[in-house]
Amino acid sequence: MDSYWIIPVLVSALIHPFRDLILKGVAHPVSCYVGVSLIWLILAGSQVILTGQSFVIPLSVIPFILISSAGLVLYYYGTLSALRRGNMSVYYPIVRSSPIVIVIFSWLALDQEYTLLTLLGIGLMLFGSLMIQKSPGGLLENPKTFALAVLAMVASAIYALSDAAAMQSVAPAPFLFYTYILVTPMLGAIRAWEDRQLDSPFKGVIRGWIKAPWRVLVAGVLSYISYYLVLIAFQLGAEAASVSSVRQASIPVSVILAAILLRESNFLRRISWASLLAVGIVLITIS
Repeated sequence: MDSYWIIPVLVSALIHPFRDLILKGVAHPVSCYVGVSLIWLILAGSQVILTGQSFVIPLSVIPFILISSAGLVLYYYGTLSALRRGNMSVYYPIVRSSPIVIVIFSWLALDQEYTLLTLLGIGLMLFGSLMIQKSPGGLLENPKTFALAVLAMVASAIYALSDAAAMQSVAPAPFLFYTYILVTPMLGAIRAWEDRQLDSPFKGVIRGWIKAPWRVLVAGVLSYISYYLVLIAFQLGAEAASVSSVRQASIPVSVILAAILLRESNFLRRISWASLLAVGIVLITIS
């Protein structure tokens, strides 16, 4: 297989942290993620129409749409909950460590074989993910927030595996269109549940959008471009674990951006452990 897929994935990795950076600290994060999801739905539908593609998809793709939708909802909820409770430079690297889950699943369930170099890379990524958020007095700074980040990491692996399989049978735009038809109302339902004390639970969603309209719009467009590039890589035949590993290039970027724009502390320590994750990425990629 040619390695051309690495180029769109690296570009995607550079763009990806900006969504969570832009939405970090918003008053109503779930509402904003509903807005981002709606923007994805509009962009995907518009792309299908403008490029003359068909909305008709093979029936064999429907299970992947359902799996990806469920994984995305869990990923969004886990990510925004973790970032709402803790620093981006601490928990974003954990959220992005999905190659660990993908490799383990592929090895156990799909009989995929991996080299010692790959396993060493995974070990470095796991160790770096733990150390980057280690507190001075213990292994975990905040166990509950860590658990939410791990939930997002596992969910990311679920939809990555599903998306990679789906891209062998369908184009990215119609797949994203149908996926986000499901994701958008599910995220809206989560926000409605959070605002169940209101007369109209959808007031919370609208209120969240009004407070940060440009942030929702920019985050939605950038994240759509980022993941569309990943789906292109899957179409080129790239394997899910490899793509997810190369996407980890977003981790050092997120730590640097968090230090510069969010003024988060302990930059040198966190960038050191983030660099260890990057070494793991390189080992997995070259293997």
